[in-house]
Amino acid sequence: MKARWQAFKKLHWDDRAANERRAITLGALALSPLIAYFLLWQPAHVANAKLLASVPAMRAQAAHLRSQAVEAEAVRHLPHPAVLDANALKTAIEESAVRHQIRGALSSLDVQPPNAVRITLVSVSFEQWLNWVRSLQQEQHIRVESTGIAPLPQTGMAKINATLINGGTE
Repeated sequence: MKARWQAFKKLHWDDRAANERRAITLGALALSPLIAYFLLWQPAHVANAKLLASVPAMRAQAAHLRSQAVEAEAVRHLPHPAVLDANALKTAIEESAVRHQIRGALSSLDVQPPNAVRITLVSVSFEQWLNWVRSLQQEQHIRVESTGIAPLPQTGMAKINATLINGGTE
């Protein structure tokens, strides 16, 4: 590498006249601030501005990830819900329906082994249905597997056929 550099220097620099070398040196000195600005300072300045804009968003994301990690750790230590058989599931649904004042709307509760119950509600407020289903999911880990909803002429009322199951998605 050193030999190449010396050959290049001898060919392109040493053969030049002293005035020519001085002019090239002065030109290089005059252009070096411009080169330094456009190759070093200006890209660094632009990158710094971008970083200043993105760092708060990244900090917010990091805080959100930390809170999710804490929540995931808390959920990991919760006991796994017991899977109820179909008859116990039917009993739990009936008791919940009574608590949520929806038992009168239940026209049928059919057990479907191993752990499902098919229900039909003839006339129920859709909002009341949603609240009841949310309560079943949160309190007893009973979720809707399939559902059919038909609106009734009364505003906000519906006829609902649904299959409810118990247990996690393990």
